[in-house]
Amino acid sequence: MYERSEPQRVIAPAADEPASGILVFGAPRGGTSMVAGVLRLIGTDMGARQGRGNNEDLDIQGARGNVGNLGDVNHPDYAAALERMRPVIEARAAEGRVWGWKDPHGALYARDVLALLPSPRLVAVFRDPAASAERIHLLTGQRVEDSLNDVLWLYGKARELVADPPAPLAMVSYEKALVRPERFVEQLAFFCGLEPTQAQISEAVAFISPERGHGDPHSPGWPRDGAL
Repeated sequence: MYERSEPQRVIAPAADEPASGILVFGAPRGGTSMVAGVLRLIGTDMGARQGRGNNEDLDIQGARGNVGNLGDVNHPDYAAALERMRPVIEARAAEGRVWGWKDPHGALYARDVLALLPSPRLVAVFRDPAASAERIHLLTGQRVEDSLNDVLWLYGKARELVADPPAPLAMVSYEKALVRPERFVEQLAFFCGLEPTQAQISEAVAFISPERGHGDPHSPGWPRDGAL
């Protein structure tokens, strides 16, 4: 009898304290919205201004700006993005609560914002790259071959963090989270030092579904049929 694989694998364990600065990253259309939504539902402040369709912190994303040159740490745009993000992240950290944000491109700058996070957690989310690429193609019209290259490149950046974690880091399988939602919510809460109520757990488990978008569950039109 084989053992069931887990939705989450802790690569670098965290101290026994609530997280303060959770960065969820991976690739576009790769499951980060689901993970961010679960965190929000179990008690994490994921941003006062939320992208209703994707659980993104609009203030941090707005400060970050365009991702075009974010992959080149020597490009002036990279340093400029960090400078814009710094005061927003510092303000969030000063609030003294369990908080975080989701950015599919977060692996590109994760190492350079860790010093701003009081008790960081890195959550690397991986999904079947072909599924992510196909979804990007359907939404944007980008050639699926190019979408796949972009997804794999970002997963390569995430893999570098997994291989040499600069902070407590957990690796998440989007597909396994869909199959074992109760276990995933349990694991994610523990890794982030959260103690959600049973009602919060139940809402988070119900939120995880393969046939919906993972935006705001209270938004009109949610769930969206055929979201995958």
